Amino acid sequence: MHKLLFGITLLFILIASGVQAQFKIVGTSLKENNLDQASVSIKLTNAGNKSIYTQSDSLGNYAFVNLPAGKYTMVFSAINYLNQQSSFQLRSDTSINVKLKENNQMLADVQIHSKKPLLEKRIDRTVFNVENSVAAIGTDALELLSKVPGVRVMNDQVSLVGKGAVNVMINDKLIQLSQDDLSNYLKSISSDQISKIEVITNPPAKYDAQGNNGLINIVLKKVTVEGFRGSINTVFTKATHPTVSAGGNLSYRKDKITLNSTFNIRKGSIVPFEQSTIFYPNQTWNVINKDRNFRTVPSGQIGLDYQISKKTLLGLSYNGGLTNFHSEENIKTNVIHPNGKLDSLLNSDANAKIRSNFNAANLYLKQSLDSIGKQLIINADWFKFDDDKSRFFNNQSYFSDGSLIPNSFAEYLSASKQNIDLYTLKADIDLPFKTFKLAVGAKLSFIHNESDVAFYEKKNEVYDLDLNQSNVFTYREHTQALYANVNKTIQKWDFQIGLRGEYTQIDGVSVNQRNENSYFQLFPTLYVVYRATDQSIWNINYGRRINRPAYRKLNPFRWYSNPFVYAEGNPFLQPSYNNNVEISHAYKSIFISTFSFSNTQNGFNDVNFIDASSNTQASKPVNFITGYQYQLSNSIVLNPFKNWQTTNQFDVFYSVSNSSIIQTLSNLEGAGAYFSTLNQFTFNKSKTILADVNFWYQFPTVEGLNENKSQCNLDFGFKTLLLNKKLQLSLNANDIFKMNKYRYSSLINNIRQEYSNYYDARQIRFTARFNFGNEKIKSQERKAGNDEERRRSK
Repeated sequence: MHKLLFGITLLFILIASGVQAQFKIVGTSLKENNLDQASVSIKLTNAGNKSIYTQSDSLGNYAFVNLPAGKYTMVFSAINYLNQQSSFQLRSDTSINVKLKENNQMLADVQIHSKKPLLEKRIDRTVFNVENSVAAIGTDALELLSKVPGVRVMNDQVSLVGKGAVNVMINDKLIQLSQDDLSNYLKSISSDQISKIEVITNPPAKYDAQGNNGLINIVLKKVTVEGFRGSINTVFTKATHPTVSAGGNLSYRKDKITLNSTFNIRKGSIVPFEQSTIFYPNQTWNVINKDRNFRTVPSGQIGLDYQISKKTLLGLSYNGGLTNFHSEENIKTNVIHPNGKLDSLLNSDANAKIRSNFNAANLYLKQSLDSIGKQLIINADWFKFDDDKSRFFNNQSYFSDGSLIPNSFAEYLSASKQNIDLYTLKADIDLPFKTFKLAVGAKLSFIHNESDVAFYEKKNEVYDLDLNQSNVFTYREHTQALYANVNKTIQKWDFQIGLRGEYTQIDGVSVNQRNENSYFQLFPTLYVVYRATDQSIWNINYGRRINRPAYRKLNPFRWYSNPFVYAEGNPFLQPSYNNNVEISHAYKSIFISTFSFSNTQNGFNDVNFIDASSNTQASKPVNFITGYQYQLSNSIVLNPFKNWQTTNQFDVFYSVSNSSIIQTLSNLEGAGAYFSTLNQFTFNKSKTILADVNFWYQFPTVEGLNENKSQCNLDFGFKTLLLNKKLQLSLNANDIFKMNKYRYSSLINNIRQEYSNYYDARQIRFTARFNFGNEKIKSQERKAGNDEERRRSK
């Protein structure tokens, strides 16, 4: 009897385990007479007529996991190949290999009736599918970023609404040094080269923990057939003065070799206008800085990929760029009595020169470990940056009647040289298993930064060195990191949990002062997705981040506007930490609503320290902020009519900032809001004549311990596509009403400061771009390993 009961129990256990068993389908999908096996689409349909999709990787491998037993049908398809179908009963892990035959019958026309949604909410990011955006036609990457919900592009700088400046990557790789270089590079990339744009507000553990405001990843396409493909472009911009830029890119594929390259050059000038008013107890100082900046910025990139074997890909790339900058400045300071009458006038004429260059090289190895997606990726990176800055300025003072104050004329020179060397080595392993996916990795980085700063006063036609304001600053930072990331799907739930550990050692020496420190920090991440229906998806995530200072903020170099006003870095600045929580809901991939909370500890910012006794103004970054940010973001994409696509964003946020230094307010809090509407119109069926009207408005808000006033922007644009859409011509008018002014106020040492800055944003821009060569493209997922460190060199 006991044996019988045991046998029945064992039978039930086996039946139950069989019912709950999950299996996988793996295999290889090959193309006849084609070395490149990617871009084979695989559709898997169960007995309930529900379908899931995947795509083969660069080696032709694919995998479906966590499948219950049952009857299935698979369809393999690719452009210019015949579909292949297979039906079967899944009872165990199964391998299905196919070889697609070329379709020799030429089709006159192909109608596509299904496509990805414009916006996709994934477990750790929001994806903007560029190919489905009318707004992407005939644009460049920088302009296209401004059309992505939640992203702002202002003065060619990219930020997330309510969060500030964001780090931009190309194929998971930051390739530029400064905002100038980055914007120049993005302007050279045509939108038809872009597959998708990923907005990662809370990055997972596989990414560096650096950066509190998230990431934007632009995924490019690449040529899939042999031959050439490329583009050339030129841009003429007229603000106060003209700026001209030109560039191009070229890709070539032959057998196992793929080459790609870009080159860009920009030359021109802008006229920024900065005005500040400082309300001292007994005087008011009104400072007006009229500046004309000249820039010549050439940059280039070249990359080589070689398919060593079916499972091994080797890549090598080089980026380089120069910046030649000089400025002509006039700074007038009106000193005003409390009765409103002019007391005196301080005048400074200045010119600055900056010569900088960067070089970056990447060695990349991708090794497939099996046929179901296990792979090893290794990146070795070298990055070098050098700059040489000098600024000559004079100073002379006048009485209120305009007469020169005796012995007030003086001349000065401030100079700085900086050298940054960065080496990183990074390894990532992807391990998909039957019931979950595991990713692990490690990274080593070595940073060496040297700065030599000096200040001179001209006496008897000779510049004498001021030893009290000269310094040699040496900074070294070494970081070792490990991470693990696990993904698991259970019915309608997706889970992802990650942990990253970083151990950092720093050593900074400045004026015989030494700052040595080492710290170990853990950065956990958690993501949970619930798919209520096919049209309703909920997401909650948490992540901890670190924000290490940019290298320039560690440089004690003083940049003088006049003898009373200067800015300097802080070699003892410490990193800040953020805890971020988000809850979001996506409906039909049309409407996305997100509530987020962020807490900042040991936050740093530039503070303009005011000394009423000497009237000096010293801007310096310090750690002093504990902050709390609450934000509700809403974006909606609609097509009210067939020829009109509108993308709208409305955000409200509330921030609280507490200060730990006595010079500032101890607390400042307030609400703010942001609204934008981006509208693209097409005027013919072939979508070759287009126009856009874009407007955004920033309501008054609190940012740190500053109170920002409102600002807004209105743009118009017209585009036409000629020669079978190979030639793109566009004309844009930006900031038509000249309302994009940055105005804010703060209170330091009970002295109120007000600022109003305008950066020559009103402009007319004409763009011409010509694309040539093969048009077959696919997503490119090339990655590099030194994103965090290069990002901090900005």
